[in-house]
Amino acid sequence: QDRWESEFYIANEIGLKYIELIAERNHNPKNPIWDDAGIEKIKNLSMQNSLECYSMCNDYVIDNGILGAEQKNVIKQIHLFTDRAALLNMRLIILPLFEESELNNDNYNDFIPIIKDWAEYVKEKGITICLETILDGKYLSDFIDAVNSPNVKCVFDTGNRIAYGHNIYADIKLLRDKIGHIHIKDKNSNDDNVLLGDGLVNFYKVFRALGEIKYNGLYTFETYRGNNPIKTAMFNMNFCNYCFSER
Repeated sequence: QDRWESEFYIANEIGLKYIELIAERNHNPKNPIWDDAGIEKIKNLSMQNSLECYSMCNDYVIDNGILGAEQKNVIKQIHLFTDRAALLNMRLIILPLFEESELNNDNYNDFIPIIKDWAEYVKEKGITICLETILDGKYLSDFIDAVNSPNVKCVFDTGNRIAYGHNIYADIKLLRDKIGHIHIKDKNSNDDNVLLGDGLVNFYKVFRALGEIKYNGLYTFETYRGNNPIKTAMFNMNFCNYCFSER
């Protein structure tokens, strides 16, 4: 937190295109996204380092339930988060619907009007909403169809989805253009986040499936950091580029 500005210079040095910003599970007033001066600093750092302002992820909903007793306050936070993303000209907002805000087969219908309303709220801001859920490919596809908003898609997290037992390669082909963003991650059978290639995900098959659906969006590494996070980041890029070329 005290050295967050340095991340932009590091990202530029190792060839990354953007940094996915985040709101923590518990509100952190020191997070620069909540402060106008912080917003300007992020813009300037991005410009200085040739980075896009591309995506923001709202982890606040993981610990604060959208459907719970605090629903009104949580939705208010989501709208405020959206406004801050718009100030940065972000193209994507990611909503991880896990734990306290888990979207599942039982509460499926309760989420539809909430996501519909939010999609209407962001429409004029030029932002795409990307949902991350535990739903398998069919139910997730049906949910997006039920919301029926062109600016609502899903995040496909390779590690999380394989940890839930989904056939991730078939799901990629099923979801097709409903995939708005990719999180690159690998997990082992104990649900641990591990170095790419050491877990359950076959990245050759991932990139082959993404090639078949002609996915042309961007990728965020949500990966194990290793002993040296910068070297790990460089390994991740080289590994994925190699798997992509060999798909």
